[in-house]
Amino acid sequence: MEQLQSITASSPGITILSRYEKQQEMAGYLLTSRIIAAGLSTVFLLIGIMNFINTMVVSVNTRKHEFATLESIGMTKKQIRNVLLWEGGYYWSISFLLLATLGTAIYIPIYSAFRKMVPYAAFHYPVFSLLVVAAIVLLVCLATPVITFMQNVKQSVVERLRQN
Repeated sequence: MEQLQSITASSPGITILSRYEKQQEMAGYLLTSRIIAAGLSTVFLLIGIMNFINTMVVSVNTRKHEFATLESIGMTKKQIRNVLLWEGGYYWSISFLLLATLGTAIYIPIYSAFRKMVPYAAFHYPVFSLLVVAAIVLLVCLATPVITFMQNVKQSVVERLRQN
């Protein structure tokens, strides 16, 4: 290839394009697109997690009087934590279900469009990435309401009932 290029370098009207060079060029484009997609996915994941944390903190804080009332009539802190864990689990299951269904429904047409531009592209469903994201989101969904509740119960039940 180098010999052919050196021969044709002196001839201004002749250019040689090999499959190997095209494949190397496309590999660079694919790497760039993967980096951009991973960056955007990370940003969207962080935005979603921060939105969830904000929603759960506000939800638990607005219900702290309700939790104090339930505790005053006999519900234990452990039972309230279990309720909040179940609530976080429900949020996670809804999020994961939407991610697995709607995310896949979006992912496949994007791949199909990309396949038309790059016919030799291979489809690989990101199972490992999906499981990693699911684990991170599950951890956040279970920990956020419990941590927020634990921050709120530092006062006695009577003090929490007096607050509005």
